[in-house]
Amino acid sequence: MPEKLEHISKLKGSWVILALDYARGNSPLAYWSELLHRTTGLVAGVKVGLPALLRAGPTGISELVQSFGDELYFLADFKLADIGDVVLEELSILEEMGFDGAIVHLFPRCLDRLPLNALDVYGLVSMTCPRSLVDEHMGELLDYASTLRLKGLVVAATKPDAIRRARERFRHAVILSPGVGVQGAPPASALSAGADYEIVGRSVVLSEDPVRELTRIVEAQRAVKHEG
Repeated sequence: MPEKLEHISKLKGSWVILALDYARGNSPLAYWSELLHRTTGLVAGVKVGLPALLRAGPTGISELVQSFGDELYFLADFKLADIGDVVLEELSILEEMGFDGAIVHLFPRCLDRLPLNALDVYGLVSMTCPRSLVDEHMGELLDYASTLRLKGLVVAATKPDAIRRARERFRHAVILSPGVGVQGAPPASALSAGADYEIVGRSVVLSEDPVRELTRIVEAQRAVKHEG
């Protein structure tokens, strides 16, 4: 378990990673900053997606990460899928920007030299797309993941059977599950299937009342954790 993420999660009683792919208004960086100020107590981590990077730029994203890095776990999701040397360089840059972890795509099969003491790296083995080619090859990706120095896996919350499959194979890996909310997975459903954290985006970020929406999700998570 990533120590920083686990510590923050236990402190707040939240297993939410908030995805910043969308924003309201004409100033995304200001909106995300204000949103995080309002919701920090209900969020364990923040996933910064490629849309956010393209809107705010590396400097803006670095400032956001550094502003909230003591209170939140920052996860980079920039679709890293390239030859090994390029991915290693990208991971190094993300670490310099202040990120705690990063998601990588495993299908290039070029990650055999992942460093031990750098970012927490999570391998994507399942996507929320209903007919994902990634999921069709999930078994091969899990096989490859078992050979790598990964901190955990990314498995779609919309596919509980995939979560259970990954958990059965990787008893101690951290499983992050996107797709809660707009994409159809109910709050806490991924936790019930065996995931450790749920990634939630539009249902909170574009909500008229993000605090109320997050509270609803976190309360559902706490109920599942209490039952467990």
